[in-house]
Formats: sequence, structure tokens, C-alpha cells
Amino acid sequence: MAALTQGAIDGLLGVLAKAITDEAQLIGGVPGDMQFIKDEMNSMNGFLLHLTKTEGQHDDQVRAWMKQVREIAYVAEDCVQRYIHDMVPNEAACCGSLGALAAMAHLLLLHPKKFRRLHNLGKQITELKARVRDVGERRLRYGVTVPAGPDVKLAPMTPAGQQEEKRKAFVRALDLELQQDVVGSKAWWRAKHQARLRSALRRATAVGGLLPAALPSVVLRYISFSREIVGRLPPLVQSEAATMHTILKKCSRDDGVDDAAAFRCTKKMFLCALFAYPYATNQELEKLKEKLEGRAQDPKKEVMIFCYSMLSMSQKSCLQYLTAFLHETEISRTSMVRRWVAEGLVGKEPGGGGGAGGGGTTPEEEGECYFTELAFRGFIRPARFSDAGTVKSCVMEKPVRDFILGITGSENFEVSLPAHLERQLKIRGIVQRLQPPQQVQRRAADHWRKIIPPCCNNHCSDSASPEEDHPMDALVDFLKKLPELYRLNVLDLGGCKGLKKRHLKSFGDVLWLKYLSLRNTDVSHLPTCHINKLTLLETLDIRGTSIQPHDTKKINLPKLKHFLTGRYLTPGEKASLIAVQMPRKIGSMRCMETLSHVQVSKYGTELRGVAKLRQLRKLGVVIHGNADSTAHLGRVLHALSGCLRSLSVFVTTQGWTLDEVSSSSTQEMMMGAAPRPSFILENLDIKGKISGLPSWITKAQKLANVTLRHTELSGEDALRRLASVLSLRCLKLNGAAFTEQQLVFRVVQFKALKILVLEGGPITTVTFLAADAAPALEKIVWAIGSSSRVRDGEDLIVGINYIPNLKAIELRGDFNTTRLMDWVQDTAESTSDPRYRIRYMSSTAPVGNELITEVPKTARHTTVSIPVAVINQH
Repeated sequence: MAALTQGAIDGLLGVLAKAITDEAQLIGGVPGDMQFIKDEMNSMNGFLLHLTKTEGQHDDQVRAWMKQVREIAYVAEDCVQRYIHDMVPNEAACCGSLGALAAMAHLLLLHPKKFRRLHNLGKQITELKARVRDVGERRLRYGVTVPAGPDVKLAPMTPAGQQEEKRKAFVRALDLELQQDVVGSKAWWRAKHQARLRSALRRATAVGGLLPAALPSVVLRYISFSREIVGRLPPLVQSEAATMHTILKKCSRDDGVDDAAAFRCTKKMFLCALFAYPYATNQELEKLKEKLEGRAQDPKKEVMIFCYSMLSMSQKSCLQYLTAFLHETEISRTSMVRRWVAEGLVGKEPGGGGGAGGGGTTPEEEGECYFTELAFRGFIRPARFSDAGTVKSCVMEKPVRDFILGITGSENFEVSLPAHLERQLKIRGIVQRLQPPQQVQRRAADHWRKIIPPCCNNHCSDSASPEEDHPMDALVDFLKKLPELYRLNVLDLGGCKGLKKRHLKSFGDVLWLKYLSLRNTDVSHLPTCHINKLTLLETLDIRGTSIQPHDTKKINLPKLKHFLTGRYLTPGEKASLIAVQMPRKIGSMRCMETLSHVQVSKYGTELRGVAKLRQLRKLGVVIHGNADSTAHLGRVLHALSGCLRSLSVFVTTQGWTLDEVSSSSTQEMMMGAAPRPSFILENLDIKGKISGLPSWITKAQKLANVTLRHTELSGEDALRRLASVLSLRCLKLNGAAFTEQQLVFRVVQFKALKILVLEGGPITTVTFLAADAAPALEKIVWAIGSSSRVRDGEDLIVGINYIPNLKAIELRGDFNTTRLMDWVQDTAESTSDPRYRIRYMSSTAPVGNELITEVPKTARHTTVSIPVAVINQH
């Protein structure tokens, strides 16, 4: 709780520092008041730093005081942010030489409404000064002090390199062990050997606390962990194996299937927490064991609290924000990270937020690190992956969700969600035509940024219900009734149907918005003049909408970071992309980091503005294949060589090449008149017929993922050029990427390639001719679409014996399940030592249920084939 309170104060201090340094934006006695608030909050922050080191040892008095500090910090930040935003900097500056009185008179005469609004805010800041003084004195009056006890170290940031590989290997081994756990189900505990097993467990723990080797290994895995898992833990933790076993045993009570699932979540969280944070002392583990042995009512919850305490301040904030997604079956990773950033939950760590131009990491990159850490710790579970292995979405297991919902009650003395999250759930409920959430059974974290005085909470309860004539009218009414000082940062309308122009216009009045999603809505027109009023907007997502392409030409949002567009007319490998037009003033949106699926004019002159976006990391453009467009794109790559990491090019004119304008554009792009940073491009996606791959691809030393869609290239020439990209890890060929029917990997080619993906197209056979062709290849994915030419009696893959590290082959298609299973059973062979596995995946099944069957293969299986009869023909 101390960490969350400290986070609230950190946010306020940053805003106050900005406001105080620019006194032209302040009137009256407000500068002195804010300076006082800043000094008091600095003192409280120092005290909270000590409290953070003793997290979990605070009594009710200390926690009550921290709650008061946090509430004041949130309200104060809202007031100061609104004060700064409502001021007119240029007008105040022009009157600065005349003094404060002249500036105030200028505002009063020319902007009376603004002056009145600022005057009211100034009064509120003065009142906050009194509240801050009172809270500071209350700490002394009631003797709130730092409790004695050992310091708890904060969790380190996600490591990189070799250590990250060890983490991945540990998770794979642990997940495999958890999948094999069958103990805990009703069928297990009701088996005829139930009494014998429990008796054996009691006898085992009575002598030394360790299980005898005679017990079945599955029992050992369920209530404890295997020797392999212990061996993968850091040496500092391995010595505490007996204590760890006792802790897990206390959590393995027999309460049926649900309890078994909860135990598996707890087991993973506990072991991963100790792997990531191997500095837990003997005393801390012993204290947890003693608490569990003292007949704790919910041992699993106690262990989860132990794991939760090892998260950093920002990681706790991001984890608790997941309660805003209670209505979602899956949570998009990128959307979640951008919402974290919009809410100010990330980007405050030391050294963070520097961006591409100022060094350090961006808030989005920090958010990605938090996501990775929460997934590793077992608080969230990845649900969908890209072919390259990137997590696309995640879910929260029910035991974890219940834990996060319940933690607010113990920290905040409340039984309902904080007002901020309750409002987000209300918005999603209206959008998805759901009933308003029931507060009586909800408990969640209390640290949210928009904590407001109790008197303001009534504004939400009076909002219109989704049962009115038009649900979106209810949403508009709900937004209008929000408290005046409440800053709504996120408005997620994804999947909403029935949005009208009048609704979009009203959303333009929510001036504090930083994140607006209209994805997959039925919006057909974007009222640019109203959207442009959202001067703080950082993310605008209009993917999957029917917005007219020309509607985006007038967009001018100075703070915009992520502009996400594009709509596919038909699903599948031949989908046609409908893109919106590039904004005319794109060059003035200097904060832009993601520019996705925008179309430029015939000669590509808008790309001149794109070359000015020195923080751009992802660029997706639809261009005409001509000399002018090529030259402009080359200049963009040259100008952004130090920041651009992902490039997607959709070619609308056939038969061109990125090198078409002689070699001068390429030389300018890669060399330039002045020294340039290294070309750091990591992802390249090209769609449309081209005459050849660009020559500069061999100079992209960090290029890891290449996707070619309907490029109609010569396979042999393209593979030869791609083989020179030494960092290439994933190659994806979609549709008619190559013209040949046979894809051949020859001697000494793809040394780093780990994933090969084929989707439809003319290719019928993939052949490996030597062990050096793809020595690191681990996975082959072949999506057999309607255009694939599978032939009876012909092998799909030849030369598997030349792929020493192959682990899996995935064949995806619309299979006739009955025929497929009959064929698999007829050709099945028993093996205890499989070299690789073939997974048959359904392309029509829901996400999470794609796997039909998995077949192990030995080293003597050097080819893969499949009969045409097992594929449904349309």
C-alpha cells in the first residue's frame, strides 16, 4: 500500500514541478500555495519511502494515514493539471511584462469564463493546501512512525539476454509440470487409494518435512515441485527447498477442481516470484510458513499476497488496473499497455520515459516490460500468440482475478471498486449492452488516479442506464454527469454498435482524453473538427471501421502517439486492405510513435512530413510503386534509421522495387551527408508484387522478422538475399510470396532462423539439403488454405534429419476431424523419446481450442505428408 501511495505522490510532484517552473501560467497567490504543497508532499514522500521498505508490516493507523495522503495526491494532481491546461500560455506570456495584475485583467476582460474557471481552481488549490497541512500534522498528532523490521527489497526490472532465456526455460519446464498435475481433481480424491495416499503424505511430512522417493512422482509434483524445477531455481533459493515445500503443502487442501486450479496458479506464482526475486531471506519465508501453520483461513491467498509484495510499485498499479477489463474475455496486450500509459501508471521509473530522442525507454516500452514481468510471475496468462511467438492477448485466471478484486478490501477498507475503475466498467457495460456491475461483491485495489471526495461519488450512481432508448445516449449522459474535476483519460468503445455522429461530437468535449478507441465500431464518419479538440489525445484507434478515407486528412493532434487505422474487406490470405489518407499536418505531430496503415498520394509527398517524426517506431504505409514514392520512402528510412523498428509497406502498383530509383536513394538512406545511428529496423512486412527485395535489407543488422505477402518473387533469389540477414529469426511467406512450387534451403544459409511460416500459395514442398541450411530452426508452421496444393503421395517437408533443433511442426487447416484422427491412429507409432512433434490445428475452431491432436515423431521420421482426404474441400 505504501508503494501505491508513493506512486500517487510521485505523479503529483511531477505536475507541481512543471507548474512551478512556469510562473507565467499562474495567477494570484497560487504559486506560493503550490510550492507549499510540493514541499509538504516531498516530506511525506520521504517518509513513504521508508514505509515502502517495510511493506506488509503496517497497522491500521499507518494504512489509514497513507490512504488520506493518496486521496489528497490524486485530487491535487487533477486540480493542478486542469489549471495548467485551461490557461492560455501565449496570452499570459504576452502580458508577463505588465505583471500579474495586468495578466489577470487581460483574462478577465477577454476571457471572463476562463478567468472564473481559473479563479475557482485557485480557490480549490488553496483549500488543498489546508488539507495537506492537516494531514501532515495528523501524522505527528497520532504518532504514525516507520515500523521496525527488516527491509523488503523491491523486485528488479525484467532482465535481458542470457538471464531472460533462463527465465523462459524455467517457465516452460514449470508449465509442463503443471500440465501433468492431475492430483486435486474430484476424480483423483475420490479414487480408491485416497486414504492410502493421504496417510502416506502425513507420515512423510511428520519426519523432516520431505517426501520419500517411494511416493508417485505425480504426487510429488502436485504438492511440491520436482527436482528439475529446484535445480533451475537460483542457488540462493535452492537451500530453502524444504521450507518452500511446507508452504506449498499448506496450500494443497482438497476442495475440488476449482481449488486444484487455484493451487496450480499459486504454485506457479510462488516459484516464479522466488526465481525473479531470489533475495527473500530465511526470515521472510519462515514468517510466511509460520503464518500458514497458524491455521490461516486461506493459505493460497497468503502466498499470493507474499508474491504480490515482491512486485514493484508500478507493477502493482498495472496489475490492479486489470480489474477494468472484467467484462472482456481476452485482453489485448498492446491496448492494455497503451491504457496503462494513458492513465499514468508507467513512465515514472528512474531513467524512463526518455523516448527515442532523449535516451532511455519510452513509457510504452516500460509498459511492455511490466506486461512481460506479470506474465512471468503468473498473474496473467498469455492467450494468443503471433507466429513469431509474440503475445497478442492475455487472460486472468479466476483465482488471480478474485485475489486482485479482494485486495482492495484489505488495503482500503472498502467493499467496492474505486470510483475510477467503477466508471470504466460502467462505460464498457453500456458499450457491450451489459447490466451495470454489482458493487456489493466487488473488491479491488484503491490506488487509482482519480480518487475524489465522497461527495463526488454520487455523480455516477445517477447516470442513465443502458435500458434507455439508445444506449449511446446513456453513455453521453453518463460522461456529462462526471464530476467537474474528474479527468477521464480512457474511453474504450471497441465493438460498440449504434454510434451516431452526435455521440462522436459529444466525445470531443471530454478534453482530458488520452486514449480513444473506436475499433470495430459501425462509425462511418469522423467529425475531425470535434476530434481535434482532444489536444491531449495520445492513442486514436479506428481499425475495423468504415470511416471515409478522406476524413482523416484534417486530423491535427499535437500529442498523438499512436494512430491506428485500416480495415480488411475479406478475411483470409487474400484480404483487401482499406486504408485512410495520411493527415496533411502529419509533420507537426512530433510525438508520433505508431502510424499504421495510412495511404499516401500517388507521388508520396506526405512522406516528407513523416521523415520529421523522430520518435516514430512503427510505420505502415500504402504507397504507389513509382520512382517518386520510392525516393520519399528512402528518405524516411534514412531520417528515421535510429528510431524506426517496424516497417510495413502495402504496394498498390505491381512490379516495382524499393531500389528502383537507381542506387542514389539507397546510398542516401544508409549513408547520408552526416553520420547516422545504426539502422535498427527489426520487423519488415511487404505486401504486393515487387521485382526484388531492397538491397539495404542486408545492412539491417537487427532485422529479426520478415513477412512477404503476394510479392511473387523468385524464391531462389529472395532466399539468397534473406540468408545474408544474419539476425533473421522468423520468416513468413503468405500467399504467392514466391512463384516456385518448391522451397529449397541449401548449404550455409539461415544460421539464426528459428520459425518458418507458410500460408497458402503455390508452394507444395519444403526441402532441406544440408545440416547447415537452417541449424537453429525450431518450428515450422504451415497453414493449408484453399489455395494450397496438397497432393497425395507427395511429401510436404523433406530433409527433417537436417534440422537438428526442430521441436514442432504445426499443420493448420480446415480438417475433417474424423478422417484425420482415423489416419493418425492408423499411422501412429509408440515412442518414449520423441525428437519432434506434429500438431494438427483447426483453422475454424475458436481461439484456445485449435489443437486437434499432437503426434510424437522419432529421428527416423525425416519427411512429413498428409492425405488430401483429411482436408475439407470447399
